[in-house]
This record gives sequence, C-alpha cells and structure tokens, in this order.
Amino acid sequence: MKTCAYCGSELASNYCSYCEMNLKPDDILENGQRKKHTLSYEPDPADIYKSTPELLKSKTIELIFLLKYARKYRSDVYNGRVNIYRAKQAGQSNEQLEQFQQDSYKEYEKATRKVWVIENIIADRIGYIPEEINDKFLFAYLNKIEKKQGKLMMMKSRS
Repeated sequence: MKTCAYCGSELASNYCSYCEMNLKPDDILENGQRKKHTLSYEPDPADIYKSTPELLKSKTIELIFLLKYARKYRSDVYNGRVNIYRAKQAGQSNEQLEQFQQDSYKEYEKATRKVWVIENIIADRIGYIPEEINDKFLFAYLNKIEKKQGKLMMMKSRS
C-alpha cells in the first residue's frame, strides 16, 4: 500500500489529506516506511567558511562536524597567537611580527564568531550546544539517526 513518507497515512493519490499537501514521488513510500536519509557524514572542512544563510541549509549532522572543525581551527589560531606573544616576550619584535599579531587577532575573532554561529544553529535544532564533539558523541548521534530510519509508521487496526 502507498503511504505518506511524513505521517504514514495510506494514499489514494499523491495528495496526503493528513499533511494537507501534494507529495513528490520521493515522498510516497510503501507500507509506512520512513524515508532513507543518505547522509554525507563528514562535510569538507572548508565548509566552515560558508555564510550563515548557507550554514542554515546544512543538515544538523554536518553542522556538528563543522563545529568540531571550527573549534579546532579557532584553537590553532589561538595557539599561533600565543607563539607570537612568546616571541615578543623573548625580544623578537619587528614590524612583520606586529602585523602578524594584528592579523592573527582579526582571524581569531572571525574564527570565534564562526564557532558561535554554528553553535547557535545547532542549539536551535537540538536544544543545546554540545560541549565536546568526540567519537562517542558522534557515534551516539549517528546511531539515533539510524534507529529512527528503521521504525515503521503503522497504526494498529481497531479491534
């Protein structure tokens, strides 16, 4: 039997009366099945440079990976700033080092703001900002996605 991919209602046509909308062919499934979501689990690390409107279009799992990348990048920029500070403390000051310090501050600010953007988009979607994104967190999140996909949307008949 043909069913709606969103609510599991039986369909006579491509219109779902429960959802009150016409369905695309990909949204018409069989026997209450859920849509299979093919996830590109790991986006390109360069995607952290996407604009906020582009990031808003990203899948949550992609944003979680991007947050991991963005935090790492911010940490690397910060460590570069610490090295510049140490060089200046050791008396290695010159015009080029001064310019690099100014540029690194601007880059650190950009990196921090990007982390904040990604964190806030994630918080809007899942209700919190993950403190640490490690393999355990990613495995648990991906496992939840897989479990959701296998659950049929079928109502028991009235008896």
